[in-house]
Amino acid sequence: MVRASDKTANNRTPRELNRSLVLDLVQEHGPISRTNLARLSGLTKPTVSAIIEELLDSGSVRDVGSESRGGRPARLLEFNDDSAAFLGIEIGVEQTAVAVADARGRLRARLEQPTVLRDPHRTVRDIVELLPKVLQLSGVPRKRLRGACAVLPGLIERPSGVCVLAPNLGWERFPVRAELSRALRMQVPVYNLPQAAAVAEGELGAARGQASYVWIYVGLGVGAGLVADGRLFFGMQGYSGEIGHCRIADDGPPCGCGRRGCLETFASVMALRRAAEAASARSPQLAALARPHAVSAIASAALAGDESARAIFHEAGTQLARGIAVLLNLLNPQLVVLGGELLAAPDILLAGVREELPRHAVRGADVPVVASPLGSEAGVLGALLLAREGAVRSLRLVPDGVLQDSAP
Repeated sequence: MVRASDKTANNRTPRELNRSLVLDLVQEHGPISRTNLARLSGLTKPTVSAIIEELLDSGSVRDVGSESRGGRPARLLEFNDDSAAFLGIEIGVEQTAVAVADARGRLRARLEQPTVLRDPHRTVRDIVELLPKVLQLSGVPRKRLRGACAVLPGLIERPSGVCVLAPNLGWERFPVRAELSRALRMQVPVYNLPQAAAVAEGELGAARGQASYVWIYVGLGVGAGLVADGRLFFGMQGYSGEIGHCRIADDGPPCGCGRRGCLETFASVMALRRAAEAASARSPQLAALARPHAVSAIASAALAGDESARAIFHEAGTQLARGIAVLLNLLNPQLVVLGGELLAAPDILLAGVREELPRHAVRGADVPVVASPLGSEAGVLGALLLAREGAVRSLRLVPDGVLQDSAP
């Protein structure tokens, strides 16, 4: 599992660590007996029994009956999926989504509505209005919520939770963490979209089992979530991964950040729309599309064999390769995963990336570049997993070698 931080884990007591270990084992192996929990954990039977009593009292695990294999029947225990719930919020340029997951982090329900740009206070009010509706849809009472997390496409200052800049949302210096926490009456940490999506990819997607990888969003903007040695890398203030605003041309199109020639002006939704507009004169399929051109429509033309449409996606891939190459040369990841709207024609886009990457990156041909299987759900799934990680102290957040057999 990708860890946001080990700070909390490092301050935990042996009692907390042992409790987390047992809870993780019940979740992974249940239904399971106390005897088998003691065997798998390496803890003594009295320690395990005391922990289980505490977990039964809290409702985190439940007794599901006896197992008899000769001799005294053993009571079996399983993880209680209904013991807690978590709230995930994704503030996107087009839609704002609110979702609820159970204690395992599995999605129970999701609702969304159009985002009102350049009005963050309205967005907060919309989220407050969506919350009771999604709770009702999920069948989860408000009192069961144990944690929350929000994600959005912008620069999030880690110490303060302020959205310093989100050009595509029209936000600047908005205290999103404080405003959401106040409005929802619970702590709501905030991450940028690629960071959250990287967490989801490591837990549920193409990066499972990988310790170091890069997740790149290619849509209305371009940004990366960086995972090194199983941890999200934030940088000093949390602004890491902003490859979309790396300049790749001296005199390119203007960017929302105020500069020119940024990567996302060549490989993004707006870049594809500009390219499709320019190519319409020589492509009947593109000329027949409604203006402004939708990425899905350009992708349909490309997949149907229109050469101009195919060239647009391929060129976006070659431009994107320049930004990816910088990350490969600096970080040496095991894997690169791409997500976002431009993956509507994944094979064509990826072909452009893979062809161009060796020209710019050392051993660029050796690093797999793949499309995310999570699609548009990556951001909200990441928010739910981060909400759960922040609220549930799991053994997976603990460095190796610190467990001790100590009575709870």
